[in-house]
Amino acid sequence: MTGTEVLRRALLLMGYTNSYGEVDITSDAELFKRGTAIVQQVFDDLRRIERPREFLEERLRMESDITGISPEAVRDIMPYGVAMFLAQSEGNGDSQAMFAELYNRKRGSARKARDSRRDVIPRGGF
Repeated sequence: MTGTEVLRRALLLMGYTNSYGEVDITSDAELFKRGTAIVQQVFDDLRRIERPREFLEERLRMESDITGISPEAVRDIMPYGVAMFLAQSEGNGDSQAMFAELYNRKRGSARKARDSRRDVIPRGGF
């Protein structure tokens, strides 16, 4: 799934469609411009959850498939985060609150990095 597809899905969730039920990039150019930065922000948030030890300064290309986080996070979590921030930028408090609740609930189900543990109990030889 690409960044543009995530943004389109978020706009569909918000009901920002034309009379045919489609998202129209040309009529919502300013929204798409803001949405590009928001897709990056949500991606960075989810990457910190799934890969907390990795520090990567990765810029997404909106037309390329999103890698660096699980496909489930891209498909099932990112659109809700994007919708939340778009609703906030539009001043739509009711939608923002609803999508914040959904995003935070889904965000809690994101893959977590496994902690490796080692035996730290000293063994003889003192």
